[in-house]
Amino acid sequence: MKTITHLFLAFASSLLTVGTTVAAPTKIPAKLPGIPMEESPVYNPTGNDEHYMMSVVEDQGIFGTSAQDGYKMTIRREADGETIWFRDLTPGFNHHSDDEEYTWIKGTISGSDITVKAGQVVYDNEFYGQKLYLEAVTVNEAGAVDKFLDEFHFTIDGDRIIQSDNSTYLAVYEDGETMDEAGFFIFMNDFVIEPVGEITAFTPPASAGIEDWLMTWEGGSRSIKVARDGDNCYIAGLSNMAPDDYVCGTVSDNVLTIKSGYILTSNPMRYIRLIGAEQGEPDEFGFPTLAMTMSYSFDITDDGNMLTMNPADNYIVESSYNFSSFYNGFKGVKLFPYAGDKPAVPAAPEVEHDPLNDILSITIPSADINGNYINPNLISYRVEFDGTPYEFSPEYYFAISEPMVEIPYSFTDYYDIYVNGALHTIFLHNTPEWNSVQVVVTYTVDGVANSNSSDSNSAISDIAAEDRQIVSETYTDLTGRRIATPARGSIVIVTTIYDDGSVVNSKRIVR
Repeated sequence: MKTITHLFLAFASSLLTVGTTVAAPTKIPAKLPGIPMEESPVYNPTGNDEHYMMSVVEDQGIFGTSAQDGYKMTIRREADGETIWFRDLTPGFNHHSDDEEYTWIKGTISGSDITVKAGQVVYDNEFYGQKLYLEAVTVNEAGAVDKFLDEFHFTIDGDRIIQSDNSTYLAVYEDGETMDEAGFFIFMNDFVIEPVGEITAFTPPASAGIEDWLMTWEGGSRSIKVARDGDNCYIAGLSNMAPDDYVCGTVSDNVLTIKSGYILTSNPMRYIRLIGAEQGEPDEFGFPTLAMTMSYSFDITDDGNMLTMNPADNYIVESSYNFSSFYNGFKGVKLFPYAGDKPAVPAAPEVEHDPLNDILSITIPSADINGNYINPNLISYRVEFDGTPYEFSPEYYFAISEPMVEIPYSFTDYYDIYVNGALHTIFLHNTPEWNSVQVVVTYTVDGVANSNSSDSNSAISDIAAEDRQIVSETYTDLTGRRIATPARGSIVIVTTIYDDGSVVNSKRIVR
């Protein structure tokens, strides 16, 4: 039994968040002279794909260091035997899109040494004029950048590729003429790149038939796919990070048992393992822990239409490939068939703002205003500052490929916009000066769009929002007390009364 200690008191919630967070760029002086930089990125070099997995230590500034494993890595080798290409050497910075827009980093092989020249282009958005570079740097005792290096070295160690000198860091860098214009986005060292072994993938037989089911847990729900074939049961969607992968369990005496440790591959950045876990003993600091179990089980009702996790207090957990990190945990899990999508008004989200890091935390339940489940695949949301929709632009959110206003419920760019069940986290960049922020959630079924806000084109009212005039707005705090002047940073309930008699309640953060 393997025990993993978590450094967050997250076990009071059914959703555990222990993933990495990327800090904002660290501003530094302009690039030192004499270090060459390439003009253009390289897309789709020649060679056959070889699939590897990368482990690395990421230094995230004020967030500290974080050992990461399970990153997907693709390598190509040219016929000359001297040229090697790396994709995803800097995960999340290579412009996630198709192969033609995915940058590769070149290395030169000499014996057991691989030399990677600094200054290669990691990301290039010509439309917005943003270009990021791969740099090799050293840091001083204070943790500040000491100098730029011309190159970075790996060592070929059998079938592995490891970093030659862990005192050197690979970094993603944006050049500039002044301290305010130049900056690093992340520092990485202690690289270990190794081949991915054989991965067992499950596909339901065509004769089984795939059904739409729901997965609910303490604090959330989502749609899943279930296929049953004799004593075998195939389920896709137990993992939020890799929802397209099926796992397979065996049914015996009305109990479905699924082995822990299956590797999921549909996440674009990582190999994920799905495991069972139970709450373990507190660590030496008093923080709770989870202990991995060899399997996890569901009790099945006689009609086969309800699966309940047993023990109910156990978890289904998304872990890293080497089990070094637990990302998300789901407790009190139940699975049952879904009756179908019907138009409904979505429940209002909860919004919190972290002014220190300029982060929005948005909790969007997959439920309507009456608490009934609604399909998250049909939910979208937008962020409004002082009533004006905000457009997320690739100029400032370089991990997205085109401007976005309406964000699909499950969308993540794995850098600035994250989704973790009902929790959506957004790192804000280049926002206007604002006094209040509101998140508008829309649920669209068969062309009928309902919103939690009158600001959207919804079917809530027969009178369009633009034809109504606001008569009054009142503010109350979360305990129901009336507030004349909301304090900056406070969460308030805004009750808006229109001239047609309609009333809209919304939750906002006042800045």
